[in-house]
Amino acid sequence: MVINTFEQALQLANEFLATKERKNYYESQGIYEPCPDYVGMLVDLSDDMVSQIRTLKERYGEDFVSHLHEVIDDEDLISDMFYGEPVDIDLDHVRHQYTFNIHELKPDGTVSVCSQLVELKDDDYARLLAWHLFDEHLTINILRQRDRKLYDTIMYGIDAHYYELEGYLHVDNPYVATLDEAKEDAETIIRQHDIIRDGSYHYVDLLR
Repeated sequence: MVINTFEQALQLANEFLATKERKNYYESQGIYEPCPDYVGMLVDLSDDMVSQIRTLKERYGEDFVSHLHEVIDDEDLISDMFYGEPVDIDLDHVRHQYTFNIHELKPDGTVSVCSQLVELKDDDYARLLAWHLFDEHLTINILRQRDRKLYDTIMYGIDAHYYELEGYLHVDNPYVATLDEAKEDAETIIRQHDIIRDGSYHYVDLLR
């Protein structure tokens, strides 16, 4: 099998993603005094818990957070799900965490490597997988040219953590970030479908 278009790669990526076992993360919102703004954090929820919380939302509306104890018999767990006073849980946008490695070149020529978990929606990760299938030479810098929106999403996930490396050097925009988990998943798809790769650069219309 040969991949000729990005759309073909995206279809294979979505088919694979439908079978990939992952933890589901949802964004919870709370108000942390004295800050007036919402503070968001990701919480790991099972499908059953999501279903029960949806029922609470339908029954109690915006006040559903006051009734979480009806489905979660653990006050400490409820407290851990929010940062500050509970306000909401966004159940419409599931996210998953994926591993990236940040490489920093030191003045002495050595390379320091730090792992980073980046949260991505399924649509974003499917596109990342597709780019790996479409371009076997993909790097974070090539992705910047291929798909600027996806690149910005990934880099925001990295930058948001303000990775503090040895010597208290903040790397806000690392030059090299390897897309480890996506690359491994792409290799799995290649084996499953006996995809033939010729090593050439594939042109894609970036103004689609």
